[in-house]
This record gives sequence, C-alpha cells and structure tokens, in this order.
Amino acid sequence: MRCFVSVLLLALATASCGDPKASGSGSGASTGAPSQTAAATSQAPKPKSMPNLLVDAEGPYLGMERVRMQDPNAADKLTKLVKDLPIEGKPVTLLVEKKAKVAHVAAVVTELGKAGAPKVIIKTDGRNDVPKELNVVPEPRVSSPPPCSIATMVLKDFSTAIWPIRGGTARKHSKGMAGPDLSNTGQQVKKDIEACESSVAFFSSDESIDWELAFNLAGTVVVNDDKKKIDTLVLLSQIPVAGRPVTLGK
Repeated sequence: MRCFVSVLLLALATASCGDPKASGSGSGASTGAPSQTAAATSQAPKPKSMPNLLVDAEGPYLGMERVRMQDPNAADKLTKLVKDLPIEGKPVTLLVEKKAKVAHVAAVVTELGKAGAPKVIIKTDGRNDVPKELNVVPEPRVSSPPPCSIATMVLKDFSTAIWPIRGGTARKHSKGMAGPDLSNTGQQVKKDIEACESSVAFFSSDESIDWELAFNLAGTVVVNDDKKKIDTLVLLSQIPVAGRPVTLGK
C-alpha cells in the first residue's frame, strides 16, 4: 500500500510540474497578438486624396497627424507625412492661421516643394487690402534668380526691410500705427520691382513675428506689382538677415 501511495504522489508531482509550461505557452500566445496589432496600426495607409493641410499656432497639422516641431524627430516626421501625400505634381492648398510661426509655415512649404508641388496656395485671413490667398513657389523649385531680385521681411520691431538678394543696404520703414507700415513699404517695393528685370521676389519675417504680418507683407508685394512682373513669390526656407546676401537652400 505504501508503495502505491508513493507512486501516486510521484505521478501527481510530475503532472503539476507540466502545468507551468502549459500556462506559460498560453501566456506567450496572448502577448504575441498585441505586438502584431501595434505593428499593423503603426503603418497607417497613405491618403488616396489630398487631406486638409493646416499650420496653426501649435505647428503643422497634416490630415489627422500633428507634427510637434519641438520634438527631436519632427523634421523626419514632417518629411514622411508630406512624401505620403498624393501631390502628383499639382499645386497644393495650405491653410495657415494668423498666429502660426513663420518658420513652421516655411518648413511645410519647403517639404511640399521637395515632394513635387510646383506651387502652394496659402490661404490666410489677412488684411482687407491684400489677397486672401497667395500662390507661393517653394524655395527648392527656384534656382539662379537675378541678383537684383527683391527680398523683404518684417523685422522684430515691426519695421520692414527691402533689399536685393545679392546683398546691400536694406531700405527700412519704421513701424506704423498698428503694425508694419505697409503703405510706404509698398511704394518702395513698387520702385524696386520696376528697377529690376526679375520675375522673382522673396519674403520672410523675424521668427518672433506672427505669420499674419509676413502674409500681409507678401500680399503688399503682389498688390504693388503694377505690371505683374512677379510670377514667382518665394517664402524663404530660412529666416534671412536684412541686407545680407540670400543663399537659397541654406
């Protein structure tokens, strides 16, 4: 009888030793499923039609994806999102809110150009005396503009500066009653456009200036181009220094 009990206990012990393996195997199967699901969801499908493209005060918002420009991988994420867009060599519409940062707008426009967009139609609710949308050519689509082509920007103190892209003395106009003095700036822009055989003009602003003011300045260039010589309006990819040569792609 003692022998039978010993054999029975040994059998039970052996069976219980096998249980952890069985339960461990089940646990392994369950942990595998979430990782496969995560991998599937991380590869979002490319959009088949052009989604809404927006830049607001927080940065670019392309389709359903927010790009937080302060993040270390922001540039790579922006490049990937833009590459996935169905641009197909056609102009792209970009909505930009007044309080957006100029650097963020420039980054999106530049990437759109690299991805094949010949023009970016930027829509902003600016001043009533400037257009509500501007046809902007991305900087990567421009090469060898005439050295006398004008560059203009809004400075940190809300004054404006106009100078040739080859460099030279910047003609500045002090701040007006409620922002940049676009009236006198426009008159100078008109003279400089007429004095140069160029169809290209560049614009930007200090990084502390809201996008609305840069947009209004660019609109002022368009409005004061009486002979409609400018067919290539370019938002610079990097914020320039007034009076210094403008080097594209730097």
